[in-house]
Amino acid sequence: MCGIAGYLREGAAPDEGVLREMCARLRHRGPDGDHVWTSREAGLGLAHTRLKVQDLTPAADQPMTSADGNVTLVYNGEIYNFRELRDELRAAGASFKSTGDTEVLLELCRRDPEMGFLPRLNGMFAFAVWHGQTRTLTLARDRTGVKPLLYAEIDGGIAFASEMHALRPALGELAIDPAAVVQLLTLGFIAAPRTIFTRVHKLRPGHLLRYSGGKVATRAWAPASGIHSDDADRATSFENGCARIREIFSDAVHRRLLADVPVGVFLSGGIDSAIVTAVAAKVAPQRVKTFSVSFPDHPFYDESRYARAVADMHGTDHTVLPLSLNDVRDIIPTVQQHIGEPFADSSVLPTYLLSRLTRAHVTVALSGDGADELFAGYNRYAAATLNSRIGLLARTPLYGPLRAMIEAMPSRRETMLGGKFSQAKRAIRSMDPRPAHRQANWMRTSDDRTLTRLLADHSRAASRIEDIVQLLWHYRPPGGDANDLNKHLAVEWQLSLPDDMLTKVDLASMAHGLEVRSPFLDYRLVQSVFAMPWQWKLAGWKKKHLLIEAYRDMLPPLLHDRPKKGFEVPVGVWLRGPLNEYARQLIADDQCFFGPLLSREGAFATLDEHATGRADHNFCLWALVSLLAWQQHHARGIAIAAD
Repeated sequence: MCGIAGYLREGAAPDEGVLREMCARLRHRGPDGDHVWTSREAGLGLAHTRLKVQDLTPAADQPMTSADGNVTLVYNGEIYNFRELRDELRAAGASFKSTGDTEVLLELCRRDPEMGFLPRLNGMFAFAVWHGQTRTLTLARDRTGVKPLLYAEIDGGIAFASEMHALRPALGELAIDPAAVVQLLTLGFIAAPRTIFTRVHKLRPGHLLRYSGGKVATRAWAPASGIHSDDADRATSFENGCARIREIFSDAVHRRLLADVPVGVFLSGGIDSAIVTAVAAKVAPQRVKTFSVSFPDHPFYDESRYARAVADMHGTDHTVLPLSLNDVRDIIPTVQQHIGEPFADSSVLPTYLLSRLTRAHVTVALSGDGADELFAGYNRYAAATLNSRIGLLARTPLYGPLRAMIEAMPSRRETMLGGKFSQAKRAIRSMDPRPAHRQANWMRTSDDRTLTRLLADHSRAASRIEDIVQLLWHYRPPGGDANDLNKHLAVEWQLSLPDDMLTKVDLASMAHGLEVRSPFLDYRLVQSVFAMPWQWKLAGWKKKHLLIEAYRDMLPPLLHDRPKKGFEVPVGVWLRGPLNEYARQLIADDQCFFGPLLSREGAFATLDEHATGRADHNFCLWALVSLLAWQQHHARGIAIAAD
């Protein structure tokens, strides 16, 4: 795991000072060394910061150039099947000086400049490779988007980097993208290929980019983020599906335990990390190290007893970091300064602290990321069942008045009735008679009224909301049953998983030079599970039914029917109390507000309504605070682009 960056400007010698600055801004990702490589003739410079995981010797340093001098690579990630690929290459006459995966990837790129080998890679990666003979720079990103890769066209060329901070030294003037701001306030993240800046783009998961002859071309190399499945691989029964999951997942965990440095497991107390821990304890050659945080003074947020039950059942070497919620709140400024573009998933805060704890003991950690999006683990997925049962209500005259009445209910989430009202609002929205809006309402974190109030131009609100609806609908597979949950999961797999969940983990873990590996993202498992009926995953109101039944015998009994609980922190409560004044100061700051796009008056009204408990604007307000705090640290004086 590492950080990569570089730029190509044809006709101009690369500036090594710029490359060194790009390296410096990526040092947290690769604290074990950094190097740059330049070609004056090509106008190309490549930079790399290294986190040593496989082959700890200088033989695996990057940028790495092929023996014939024609191909140079910078690479971030892990290829879990590199040993088999290396054996094939050796049989075909290749020789290797190192024992890691970088040289294997380099040789594959040298032999196949068209990148036809990419579907054979089982791993997480983002890389840039230069083919000197054809003067072609290629960028590629893994199927699921575990590893980030940003790029921007510049005068006479292109620049790229793992993070926004590292890309900016190679860029000129920037402008903020108004559509990205609306996405952030509506979804809590900015969907690829957009970023907060108009000129900068995220390379989408499963895509590659070619720069040659002054032209940029992108294309997909993996269909639909790997969720395409082969009919021949379909499970014939629920029991067969459970067995298939166990077979693939065991191998996925085993591959991700292999490293030349210490490896551990994140153990939150939830189903997903418990299963990773159980399988790791079974296949690992030594006692597994597990890590979790606890909130002993806040039982509602404390899952440590569940994590301890899993650790005791499987005999792991378990480490717990006791925290107070003040500890989490106190790191908000630190995390906001670290983030290169605004990001509104508040669970990045405890993930940051858990990563810091874990890095003190190991260099690599396994996680349960991806299981919720693969096996239907979130509460909102029950909306699919609800709609299939009573969705006819939406086509009667009662729907409009009933929805208006439920939308008007107070929904302070930390109270029992408020939490129920909040769920009722999501449920009634999920019955929207318009299919695209129904799907969007499952994913959106702000309602139409709130977003409209936050926008300066209320007349544009409907079109901006429709843009979000169509963005989400674009990723939905066509045809079939409108209530097919697998189709909704496919949208999440391509959008919220890479741009929210995996972004969060990458930001929080790589801030401390910790590599996180996620066996639930193994493409073989993904293809197999997406081929299974969605009813296996959601049995009535029981979420992740298929996964739990597949591993029931390896879970402590108290986890069998435990409701899903995310890695939550009470930002809604904080915005009524200790963060309320902070939010007010951000909104009031003339240099820290997007006046042409957003309404200061509407922001204050939304905060006041939240503070008094008349409504719960937890997610939308946190997105607004994250946006303004990011601007304060990273974008003062940068204008918003014309719409």
